[in-house]
Amino acid sequence: MEDNIFIGLMTGTSADSLDCAAINCKGEEIEILGLRNFDIPKHLKKEILELSIRSEINESSLSLLDRELGEFFCDSINAFLTLISIDASRVEAIGSHGQTIKHEPKSRNPFSLQIGDPQLVSDNLGITTIGHFRNDDIAAGGQGAPLSPVFHNEVFNNHKENRIIINIGGITNISLLGDDKLIGFDTGPGNCLMDSWNRKNGKGDYDQDGKWAKSGNVIQSLLDNMMNDNYFLLDYPKSTGPDYFSLTWLEMHLKNINKELEPKDVQATLAEMTAQSLLNSLSKLNVIEDEIYFCGGGVHNKYLLERISRGLNKKCKTTQEIGVDPDYLEAICFAWLAKKRLDEVKFDLEDITGSKGAVYLGRIFSPSI
Repeated sequence: MEDNIFIGLMTGTSADSLDCAAINCKGEEIEILGLRNFDIPKHLKKEILELSIRSEINESSLSLLDRELGEFFCDSINAFLTLISIDASRVEAIGSHGQTIKHEPKSRNPFSLQIGDPQLVSDNLGITTIGHFRNDDIAAGGQGAPLSPVFHNEVFNNHKENRIIINIGGITNISLLGDDKLIGFDTGPGNCLMDSWNRKNGKGDYDQDGKWAKSGNVIQSLLDNMMNDNYFLLDYPKSTGPDYFSLTWLEMHLKNINKELEPKDVQATLAEMTAQSLLNSLSKLNVIEDEIYFCGGGVHNKYLLERISRGLNKKCKTTQEIGVDPDYLEAICFAWLAKKRLDEVKFDLEDITGSKGAVYLGRIFSPSI
């Protein structure tokens, strides 16, 4: 059978790195050809994080960063293809989610902004690139996220057991898989607030294994204050981002407590909020007894998984146990979505994003030079 190779790109909301996945689609079968991770240069990461928290975005700064990140994507793809010994001419298309800067699905003019210029990627590499995956869904009245549940359902749905896939990235999202009804939504923060608090306190980009959080004590008054946020009370479909659950959001709740708090205790409380917001969602859906599998960067936070495991009263399993590397699931997803877009497949996401009618996921950018 001829090659049917697609590349998927995913950067998390923490802007730490770029995940690359190469897949060969043979009918309905997905063969993994290669997986690699590339660190985002420090100056780009700094600019991304600064831009994402600004209330107003300077258009020239945005345009420059859009181009610079696109060039980084190109360099990374070239290096990736060399590492896995695949010539660019064999690649059908690239699925590039892009780096999320703002996600405002409930604003007067709903939008979700990702950068990493897909037209530049297409032109520089000479490979058709699929980008702007959320736009058509938002235009159809949806929230544009999460999109991964359709892929989770494709590869993990199993008639012998009820499965739930939980992705803990910057934001936590869940997919309830089923033949009759597919449900997916963001439960709240994943790593984003813990990472931001870590950086603010000079502890690095993230809390290694959750050790700092584990050293602290949960501040119940702060936890209760944060868990009263309206987002946690909303029913699905719903989605959010680190531009909402930001340091500004956290500092507002810290002021409400109105007393000096130990930074390590705040970190412990943020970890507990991530765990509790997820557990509350699972409890409301009455699915805690289902088979639950985790993916995303959060699987490396041992303390966080301990807290979740305690709430579930069972061990946290990862998607590795059902055949897919939990660190690269999202990149593989966008390679698969690129194929589906070229195949002109539409998706009905009414129970996930709230959109009305089936929509394409992704816009096609063909090489113009």
